[in-house]
Amino acid sequence: MRPFGRWPDPLLPLDIVLALAVGLFVALTAPQVGSAVGTDEASRLDATGYLLVVATATGLVVRRRFPDVALAVAAAATFTFVLLGYPDGPIYLGVMIAMYSVAVARTTLHAAIWAVALAITYLVWLLVVMGQWTDALDTLGWLAAPLGLGVAVRTHGEARVRAVADDRRRQVYEERLRIAQEVHDVVGHSLAMISINAGVALHILAKRESPQPQLEATLRAIRQAGNGALDELRATLATYTGQMAAPDQRPPPGLAALPDLVSATAVEGLGVRLDVTGTPNGVPSTVDITGYRIVQEALTNVVRHAGAERATIRVEYGPHQIQLRITDDGRGGEPLNPAGSGLASMGERARALGGTLSAGPADGGGFEVRAVLPFGGGEAVA
Repeated sequence: MRPFGRWPDPLLPLDIVLALAVGLFVALTAPQVGSAVGTDEASRLDATGYLLVVATATGLVVRRRFPDVALAVAAAATFTFVLLGYPDGPIYLGVMIAMYSVAVARTTLHAAIWAVALAITYLVWLLVVMGQWTDALDTLGWLAAPLGLGVAVRTHGEARVRAVADDRRRQVYEERLRIAQEVHDVVGHSLAMISINAGVALHILAKRESPQPQLEATLRAIRQAGNGALDELRATLATYTGQMAAPDQRPPPGLAALPDLVSATAVEGLGVRLDVTGTPNGVPSTVDITGYRIVQEALTNVVRHAGAERATIRVEYGPHQIQLRITDDGRGGEPLNPAGSGLASMGERARALGGTLSAGPADGGGFEVRAVLPFGGGEAVA
């Protein structure tokens, strides 16, 4: 996996401030440390000492864009500072910050190689040249601490990037499911009418008893259903692609188009009655279109599965909700389709608007679908 990455250039002013702060801190505290340990001669920084402090801090300016360069400069200046006998301690701060930057911007192995190389270099000088063993663990500490912190920060950042990518993929997948569901609901009813009317036409031709008037009406219904399916499909796809509808392209139908839906369904031999109460004032287009889709899908289920002769659609407009009831006198029921169509599709549409949908046997026989779609801040109240 690619490392979490480099920081952007807009943070450069912060690194300049950090470099100035580190340089000033080391320049002021190093002499104090030397005095505290009783090395008055070494505690005084001369021009060379201050130059090395500036070099250590300067490398931090590029620690985000070129972390390896920053660490190399800081390490070289720091080791030279210590080898020349200047008081150590605060001078290690530059190396620690640069080590952290490498651990964040590079792989764990890359940063570990740097840490091991620096540790070996310093330990050789400490043990062989200076003959000191007591500070060996301190050396490992001021290298291991920034290394571990940097790796932890990078790992957390990579996990966040993966989480964002996974969330985007999930959103794309869900959007594809919604598109597939929308296309199914748009064309499903019309295609069902086309299939049924085509069967009626074939039956009339087979009987050959004055087929012309009935055949003409049936074929007209087939043509109307096909054209309607194409128009609705184009409008739906235009909604998802963000394209403007053509001047002659109809928008997705709403509840005002229910009379046309009832007329088209009547050609199939299903008697449908439409009862509307109330006035559709202030109904959002999303609620209006969703209500139409629910009624359309319910009638499609009646035609396909119920074996009914009559169906009733009741639409009740309230101040903050629409109530829909679709009943039939058939045998009732349509199994939930696990792919998301049918009753499951209607339920998802209603819940997406904060509404409710229920379906089951109707009083006195048949089947009933009930939906409540709230709007304008209202709640779904059956």
